[in-house]
Amino acid sequence: MYSLVVWDWNGTLLNDVDENISIVNELLKKRSLPVIGKETYKRFFRMPIKSFYMDIGFDFSEESFESIAKEYNHLYKQRFSSMLLTNEIEGILEYIDGCNIDQYIVSASEQKSLDVQVSEKNISRYFKKIVGNDDFSVVSKIEKAKELRTEFGKEDKILFIGDMFHDYEAAQAIGADCVIYRNGHQETKENADYRIIDSMAELKEVVKRCSA
Repeated sequence: MYSLVVWDWNGTLLNDVDENISIVNELLKKRSLPVIGKETYKRFFRMPIKSFYMDIGFDFSEESFESIAKEYNHLYKQRFSSMLLTNEIEGILEYIDGCNIDQYIVSASEQKSLDVQVSEKNISRYFKKIVGNDDFSVVSKIEKAKELRTEFGKEDKILFIGDMFHDYEAAQAIGADCVIYRNGHQETKENADYRIIDSMAELKEVVKRCSA
């Protein structure tokens, strides 16, 4: 039986993929660069985010990554209210909570912004702790996951749920099983070391109603 569930935020709990593509394309058009579709976005999207931006055409010899990140975050904040939680997620959070399984969020998003976003979507009550990064660099969540792991018991059985290969890497770093949600930010590649789901409802089978 899982005693802990660790969630990713963007693309997993929060369905912000289409809005992200729209924002990225707005930034590209402003710089007279070719826009991208969802297939291309998901194929190239990765961490660190700076590498993703370079892959799709941004030139950091012309302007800094930090300036683009600031512009992106401004647009993201403006559009956040229109972003929805992933389909079926509230029912799944309630289900896991009913199994007396502690839930956490570990995200590469900046901590203060993350706290505000989770609160605005009215799901903070489900999480024992929400862990983000110290800045807006969106480089990695592995170190934060490791820090959180020190607060768990050695015998805790952990499930890590995300939408990217980087989430699998974070899961490995803390000795957790991993589930990857196919409809998030990154193209999902088959891997025997994690389970892929197409809908959040499939998590009920993974958790198995608190059974051993």
